[in-house]
Amino acid sequence: MSDELIVDARYKSCPGPLVSLIRVMRRAEPGQRIKLLSTDPRSPNDVKEWVLRTGHKFLGYKQVDDYFEIYVEV
Repeated sequence: MSDELIVDARYKSCPGPLVSLIRVMRRAEPGQRIKLLSTDPRSPNDVKEWVLRTGHKFLGYKQVDDYFEIYVEV
């Protein structure tokens, strides 16, 4: 399994962060973890809903300064 991938989607408005995440997830290997960086306050919930609907794992999120770190697993 490869190292964690980081998707920096800070300062993109909805649906930009989710679109950026989806692009990376399509190329990721099963079991690979991805950290999405986003300043959009809706991103944690949007990502959680999409990830759970598509059969991936939502690993949680935390706020760091003025952005969120959102963790998912393919």
